[in-house]
Amino acid sequence: MALSVRRVFVLMSIRARVAASTVLLLSVVPLAFTVGSASPAAAREPSPPTNCSSGVHRSSQAWAMCKSGYGTFRVWARCNWSASTLYGPWKPPSQFGSSSVLCATSTHPYGVVMAYGIQKREG
Repeated sequence: MALSVRRVFVLMSIRARVAASTVLLLSVVPLAFTVGSASPAAAREPSPPTNCSSGVHRSSQAWAMCKSGYGTFRVWARCNWSASTLYGPWKPPSQFGSSSVLCATSTHPYGVVMAYGIQKREG
């Protein structure tokens, strides 16, 4: 005489049903937390671009290059004719791509890079 779980549940008193429901709930909740949580290594953010270098080409062009990591980077530069900071395009790290800014323009043919650096964005 095998009874199904549903039939046994119907035959139980209200107190027994509440107790059985609580036991079932308490046994499922820890399982949900262990299945849904990630390990500390997997939860870390990806690293920003690394293995980066920057420089100035012919005193008028600032450049930056990053070869590894994640996210994007760009070069920033201060030119002798501008109080503002100029920025190159955002680039992903690679062996070949670089970001650059020209200080020499048609309106400022003798523009010179006064300061430069790399701005990184995690991704």
